[in-house]
Amino acid sequence: MKDNLFFAFGFIGKIGFATALPLVFFGLVGRFIDNRLGTSPKLFLAGLAIATVLVYFTIRHIVKKALKDFEKINK
Repeated sequence: MKDNLFFAFGFIGKIGFATALPLVFFGLVGRFIDNRLGTSPKLFLAGLAIATVLVYFTIRHIVKKALKDFEKINK
């Protein structure tokens, strides 16, 4: 039971970081470049789109690995 609880909290933390960090980073970079070039909000939105694709593949990888780890815990 205790292992499952730690597994769940670790999984939630990984998903949170994998979602927040790219969105914030690419959003801020896009906004910064938009302010420099006067193209607001085009590059900001492009940064968010790139981050969304990156988040999708990262979460997909995390979930696949978590399923394998969860099977090991419950054997």
